[in-house]
Amino acid sequence: MSIMIRNGLYSLNASSRDGVAEDVGGVLILRDGQLHGGDAYVYYTGSYECSAGNWQGKITSQEHTPTGRPMAARIQHIGFLGTYNDAGAKVDAMALLGEQSIRYDATLRLLVPY
Repeated sequence: MSIMIRNGLYSLNASSRDGVAEDVGGVLILRDGQLHGGDAYVYYTGSYECSAGNWQGKITSQEHTPTGRPMAARIQHIGFLGTYNDAGAKVDAMALLGEQSIRYDATLRLLVPY
């Protein structure tokens, strides 16, 4: 197992724990504590810290293309924590939408290491 999460391009798959929001997927680029990515409707920017198999961070998700998805129309502020290994990561995330919060379970799979 690596000490730091590997820089690279990751696939992202996230499911809402309570079924309130749609499942989402996309890609993320992780590089030296910075995170960028998106899907067909939103883009992500953020930062993370990691050490010895554990990591945590903050992400902002913002719509770039109009969609009918109820959660994509607003800016989401997402906090996460989880574990990682050389193949990817698991994340427990909470998105804040005004006064509403949505919990997600997410999986990142390393596609291309840098």
